[in-house]
Amino acid sequence: MKLITYTTSLTLLLGTICFVGCEKPATNPTTSSSEEDHGHPHEEAEGGHSHGEGPHGGTVADWGGGTYHVEFTVDHDEKSATVYVLGEDQKTPVPVAAESVLLNIKDPAFQVTLEPAPLNGETDGKASRFTGKHESLGIVREFAGTISAEVEGTPYAGNFAEEAHGHGHGHSHGVDDALVWEGEPETHAGMTILLGHHGQHLHAGEEVEPAVAITRDGQPVADAKVFNALINGEDKSVIAAEVPTVYEPETPEEPAHYAQGGLMIPAGAKNVMIRFRIVPAGAEPVTYDVPIAVE
Repeated sequence: MKLITYTTSLTLLLGTICFVGCEKPATNPTTSSSEEDHGHPHEEAEGGHSHGEGPHGGTVADWGGGTYHVEFTVDHDEKSATVYVLGEDQKTPVPVAAESVLLNIKDPAFQVTLEPAPLNGETDGKASRFTGKHESLGIVREFAGTISAEVEGTPYAGNFAEEAHGHGHGHSHGVDDALVWEGEPETHAGMTILLGHHGQHLHAGEEVEPAVAITRDGQPVADAKVFNALINGEDKSVIAAEVPTVYEPETPEEPAHYAQGGLMIPAGAKNVMIRFRIVPAGAEPVTYDVPIAVE
């Protein structure tokens, strides 16, 4: 196996209403003439939990290099989460054609499929609001994870992290940020493909961020669609559902690559593989299953 490495006071507020990014979403997805419909901050009823930088009191993350932003909010009482798709100004709601949004929470590890809940006036199968429920959303704590979806055939993903003071935004790697390529480069349709992940040490119960670098004639390929999932190395069953990635241009620290599609490695997992599904523009899709060492 060949490894190529590129080296690149959270304070919990106790109480019933003091957590970042928490809000009481509207119970009627088509409620008319509210401040929420116009993407402006609004006062919550007594007992609500609105705190944060977004127009709905939530935590905002970049989605697609500034094309969109997404705002994460959670109602612990209802065990529900709501994600709003916003424009470049991080305030204006932007309806998108997406069948669903996948919310991938890191700790505790769980996933929630958020269904469209259009705001008033949003039609033609588009929505800027997506909602869903999960038992673990009732845990009163700061959440972090990845928000991803496919919008009109283009994958989008963004990492977010609630904070008790301050607000998470955009994409950042952890301390163990080395870009590690597993195995020899693959070739497909005239392209050279490197498959790997961020982090030299991967641990069960923690997130892995897969990475893919694609070049053709020595130049980065930026128009592919890349998706990641985790599978059991023994029976090939899916243990972390597929999520899309985002293309990251070359920086002084890292080559151009696709990333930001984080996946949670289940606690106790040992025999784990990353499944990379690559859909190049104008070429046949290809899938690779790459084993990873989990500590």
